[in-house]
Amino acid sequence: MSARNLAAKFVEVASVHGAREALVEGPVRINHQEALRRSTAVAARLLARGIAPGDRVAILLPNCWQYAIGYCGAQLVGAIVVLVNTRLTGPELDHVLTDSGATLIVTDDTLGARVPAALADRIVTADVLIADPGPDEAVDPASLPGHTRAPHDVAHLLYTSGTTGHPKGAMHTHANLLFNARTVRERLGAAAGERTLIAAPMFHATGTVSQFIGFFTAGGCCVFTPAFKAETAVELITRERITFFAGVAAMLRLILLKAQDTASDLSALRLFVMGGSAVPAGFPAEVTRRLPGLTLGNVWGLTEGTSIVTYTEGEEYLAHPGSVGKPVAGVEVAISLDGRPPRDLRDTVGELCVRGPVVAGGYWNNPDASASTFVDGWLHTGDVGSIDADGFVRILDRLKDMIIRGGENIYSLEVENVLAAHPDVAEVAVVGVPDPIFDERVRAVVVPRPGRTPSVESLRAHAAASLADYKVPAEVRFVSELPRNPSGKVLKRRLIGDAALPAKEFDDIRG
Repeated sequence: MSARNLAAKFVEVASVHGAREALVEGPVRINHQEALRRSTAVAARLLARGIAPGDRVAILLPNCWQYAIGYCGAQLVGAIVVLVNTRLTGPELDHVLTDSGATLIVTDDTLGARVPAALADRIVTADVLIADPGPDEAVDPASLPGHTRAPHDVAHLLYTSGTTGHPKGAMHTHANLLFNARTVRERLGAAAGERTLIAAPMFHATGTVSQFIGFFTAGGCCVFTPAFKAETAVELITRERITFFAGVAAMLRLILLKAQDTASDLSALRLFVMGGSAVPAGFPAEVTRRLPGLTLGNVWGLTEGTSIVTYTEGEEYLAHPGSVGKPVAGVEVAISLDGRPPRDLRDTVGELCVRGPVVAGGYWNNPDASASTFVDGWLHTGDVGSIDADGFVRILDRLKDMIIRGGENIYSLEVENVLAAHPDVAEVAVVGVPDPIFDERVRAVVVPRPGRTPSVESLRAHAAASLADYKVPAEVRFVSELPRNPSGKVLKRRLIGDAALPAKEFDDIRG
């Protein structure tokens, strides 16, 4: 019988793959049996502190092996884990911790100092809760209350990035997470002996849901690094024989720049899955030339969709470079026009809606937002896109980011994809800014490649060769870096107001 909750799955994987390496960080190397032993000790300590099934246990830690053990221990108790963004300020932390009703906050001394004083009595440091188990702490993991959790019960809360208003806690159920783990096994090849480098934050769906839960429950090994740095990534991919990595295309570009002997250093890497940003037109060909053994994948997912909604890789991806693939098995994607019920419309632009086992259980403590986003079993994603005749999904924009100029719809991603192919462009974001005549005009904010100084004229000419005249940026601004939230998403609101871009950092040219 297949596991019906995460607690049962963690016990199952230890019984089958106990001797295999599971968690690695620096000199720390823990196999699956040891991971279960340590997690069981954490569960016993949580029970001793009065934590019961359904209680919220917040984890405020950087990527580390203790995060994984703390997460597993909380699931063995049946608690609901709150995945807390480590970059939040005191007031932001107060919102997440108060909204979730967290009764315990697992953190370290540095991050714990940010927790509001009114909540400080709920803190337990990881050094205390996740200390090495003593000989008298042996507990039968099968006896722990986490095994009583039903598939529809909430396993953790993953708060949205909060690009508009307060973050909302998406409720991922045990069924959501186990379904996504199956997708990771079937589509991404997670299996015993596979090794993934987790650089995406653990408060992000990619880091915890697809990489940690997906590979850990398959008997694979998770290697942790606190944050992405190209030099560190090359070192770890080489030394730890990493087989799978996920991130935006810019990460792989930086890895290729830093690797001394690409073919040798990255020889174990079999699959790199991209998502969340535009992919320059010539990039797949460059990767194929330098790493012929590496397969590229492209994914579309979102917090409210647990993690993975559509996927494509290899030759299929190369044949449909503008697509994020087809819906994974068991998942439907349809189009909603003007808020109407979703339909199977082909080659029609509208809001992408998702139905199936990936759809989260709603937003914690927010029935109004849940009612407007989760409608009759459909998740209204807020992404604008289309589905072609063969079922391949294309993402064009966020509904809130779509630019309307003189009554014409302009999709920022379309303009970004064109500008990203310019040889002097490292990164680009496109936004609409107020215009007294046309309501909005197109502004492109460009990060030049190191040592390059693209001209506004060359960028506009490049765009004009592929885009209708009304889509060509009326403004081009140059910055040293794009503002991002902790999940790596560009904060486009900060690119709209002039005050958000210091004059010394950009040139302003208006067409």
